[in-house]
Amino acid sequence: MTGPERKRTSRPSNEGYQKRPFRRNSNRDQRRSSSRSRSRPTIYIKKGVLVFLLDILQHGGVDKAGHSWHPIGQIIETPTFRLLEVNLNKKLIPELKLQQKITYQGTEDSPLGRVNKVLKYDDLTLASVTTLQLVLESYVKEHESNFVDFINSAGPITLKRHSLEILPGVGKKLMWEIINYREKHPFTTFKEIHENIPGFKPVEVIAKRIIEELSDEDQKRFLFVKHRRRHTDDRSREKSSRSRAGGSYHRR
Repeated sequence: MTGPERKRTSRPSNEGYQKRPFRRNSNRDQRRSSSRSRSRPTIYIKKGVLVFLLDILQHGGVDKAGHSWHPIGQIIETPTFRLLEVNLNKKLIPELKLQQKITYQGTEDSPLGRVNKVLKYDDLTLASVTTLQLVLESYVKEHESNFVDFINSAGPITLKRHSLEILPGVGKKLMWEIINYREKHPFTTFKEIHENIPGFKPVEVIAKRIIEELSDEDQKRFLFVKHRRRHTDDRSREKSSRSRAGGSYHRR
């Protein structure tokens, strides 16, 4: 048998051969699905962390079909001051009340269940906003020594700007009163601060500053809130939305 004849007979026959369906965008689909999974990471709270309940929404949770079916709660985690939405245990809702301090366990028999998402300040309900001020003032009082240490040790941010100056209601005059007193006698309690610096109410001021940091992610300096920098993709999407709107952008 000659060489060309051997080559022709070595080719397989196409009879009974079925072509496999060709998926042109299979790799692209896989990349898209993997990017979606990366863009929605699972959110956790460590067991034993203290949180405060800000609001209870009896029918706030929705399933995949969009039907309301389970209660959710809005909480604030400490000491990071992270705002979160969590599922609530239906059986234990009657025992819950706003401003309640709860140790997070994440078990079936605990009042707080799985974390759904991280909230922004604008996502809070009216009840949560009202409760937040009271909760933060309570937290500041409970951790008095930590915040008194902050007032004693707060230093300058730049040559012309001091950390104490970015506290609500604290100007140059009040700042120097605090600095001059603490250099001679470091503060030990909130009562001592208020008695010697009459215009300065530390509990109320610190709580207001925490709310400012929660409500404005573009703050240049974060004193108390553990700030999470926005991802580059978020910023690019924000720029594209501004360009589509003709360059005008108003932050809600």
